[in-house]
Amino acid sequence: MLLETLGLDSAVKLATPIAKKLFKSKLQPLIESKVANFFKTKKAKKHFEMSSIKYIARLTGQCSIMNTIAFQNAPKKLEDLYINLTIVSGNGDEKIVVDDDSNVFKSSNHILINDTAGMGKSTLSKKIILNVIKQNEYIPVFIELRQIENKPIEEFVAENFGLPVENCIDIIKELPLLYVLDGMDEVPNDIKKNVIVYLKAFIEEVGDSKIMVTSRDETFLSEFYSFTQYRIQKLNNNEAYSLLSKCDPVGNVSKKLILGIKGNHSRGIREFLSTPLYVSLLFCAYRYKTVIPQKKHLFYSQVYEALFESHDLSKEIGFVRPKYSKLDSAEFHSVLRRLGFWCLKNNGQIEFQKDALEIVVSELLSNINGIDAKAPSFVKDLTTTVPLFVKEGSTLRWSHKSLMEYFASMFICNDAKTKQAPLLLKFFEGDSWSSVTNMFELCADIDYGTFRVAIVRKVLEKYINHTQSTHQKITNRLIAKNLIELRASLTFSFGCIFEMSDKTEIPKFDDVILRKFVGSRQKEVTRRAAHIRVMQHQKIVGVDSSITCIFSEDKNTEIMRIIRSKSPELFLKTSKKKRDYELLVENSTLKKEKTYVLDDNPKSLINNSKNFGFVNYIISSFNDYVLDKKAVINELSLLEEDESNGINDLIDGV
Repeated sequence: MLLETLGLDSAVKLATPIAKKLFKSKLQPLIESKVANFFKTKKAKKHFEMSSIKYIARLTGQCSIMNTIAFQNAPKKLEDLYINLTIVSGNGDEKIVVDDDSNVFKSSNHILINDTAGMGKSTLSKKIILNVIKQNEYIPVFIELRQIENKPIEEFVAENFGLPVENCIDIIKELPLLYVLDGMDEVPNDIKKNVIVYLKAFIEEVGDSKIMVTSRDETFLSEFYSFTQYRIQKLNNNEAYSLLSKCDPVGNVSKKLILGIKGNHSRGIREFLSTPLYVSLLFCAYRYKTVIPQKKHLFYSQVYEALFESHDLSKEIGFVRPKYSKLDSAEFHSVLRRLGFWCLKNNGQIEFQKDALEIVVSELLSNINGIDAKAPSFVKDLTTTVPLFVKEGSTLRWSHKSLMEYFASMFICNDAKTKQAPLLLKFFEGDSWSSVTNMFELCADIDYGTFRVAIVRKVLEKYINHTQSTHQKITNRLIAKNLIELRASLTFSFGCIFEMSDKTEIPKFDDVILRKFVGSRQKEVTRRAAHIRVMQHQKIVGVDSSITCIFSEDKNTEIMRIIRSKSPELFLKTSKKKRDYELLVENSTLKKEKTYVLDDNPKSLINNSKNFGFVNYIISSFNDYVLDKKAVINELSLLEEDESNGINDLIDGV
């Protein structure tokens, strides 16, 4: 049995009866009651009815299908490829399996799903919308936030439902609407602040409504600290195998691939299996070449080769369709690298009007010697013979943001040459660092030597400066020197407020304290608010006790994640044993149900001899990236001796 292809028009047609039924049960009664006064004529009422049914049908149709690069963006039924994803709350104490009957809003009306590239946020959004429609209690509104631009959200809703723009927010508040706002990270950086302003204003207006926002983990999410935060749980092996089997129901490829995976014990393959996007791309790559790649950039490279060489992965392997641009694989890849970097530097743009994309490509082609191609032909290849872009009406967009980041990273590491290190530093020091973290990971994968010299050294030097400047006023002789040194390491790129409690539910932190904490951290790290990220987590340390912490991280933490994957010996292993907590809390004078703000004031209760070690324990429970000062000094010394990563020795004497 082959997977069925279902076009959008067919999906919308199938969904129209559902839309009519939903309108009749949820909106029709309101026309004659709560919102009757807003419609002056029968024509206005009819327009509302027709527009609403059309919107609900189209939304249902869109959510019923998914374009996946594994099938050359040929739309497949969502139900045929979806595996149940699990979302986990920030404190880890709540898990929701998003299946046919789930309700993600059972604990909170406002939820934020933030995770890394490829974890399935958009697919999850579609599944949740289909569930809402099936449950027939609310009418979902789905907004891809990159499309908002400079328009208030209520106007977007009004246009889709055929509402009069005047007083539209008053009507909207009376309708049983539920909002799914997808892809905040895909909003171009230059308009992101405006979109956040619109979003916060809209949330304030419809605050009692159920609202879900999805995004990669970026700094601006600190604006939504009041939302209940969830992450998508990584796939386990069986879930990954299930998804591979769904991609290939016949089993000709999936069975061989699964067998190969089971015999592969590398750490790299485990990372690919944990992410829905990578699992589907692994299927795509393996069908072209029966080799399991071990690094991210090799993984994307193999996917690209599969797309370039094979027109339709549902057909015979050997079929290759001629390219309209007449370019070979290397030439096409060269243009894509420049296009990816152009998008990255232009606020992370992933979506274009066709004419605008052709203009960009034309300019890029004019500056590449030795490549002769026409922009319209190249753009046509992008949606047909090498389908890295998806076409939706007159709009063209990268089929996944991570593909753009791969080509941009390849440009930085392969084409920029002597400008590679300065470029990396420019992005690292920029306001939008959190929107390019996937690029940093890819560049570290492609050329860790240069990444180490440019970025790793910068972070390690910042760490040393921090340890030499903080907690210098803690001179109490009853506090061991090693504890003070540990505190300095624990607080690098990390700030927090915390509260101990006998209760297991998350406390509501005082807004004044919270705003003061966020403000002080922003001032400490930089004057620009875009440089920190605020999260809330809770640790249950006993049957009836817990520590809740709201903590902030900055760009250095993101780099430390990469460093630890490459050089784990640079990090401390801090103790998090339960018995340590019980012993420390007995000797502590900290009070329960009281909020404490992390600082280095010697007069602060958290910094006296009774509590210093205990507070170190609390911080280490939440901070997973604690550098070892001695190891860092040694690493900086090695960098000072030879920043060429051994190349100078190799070419010496030539």
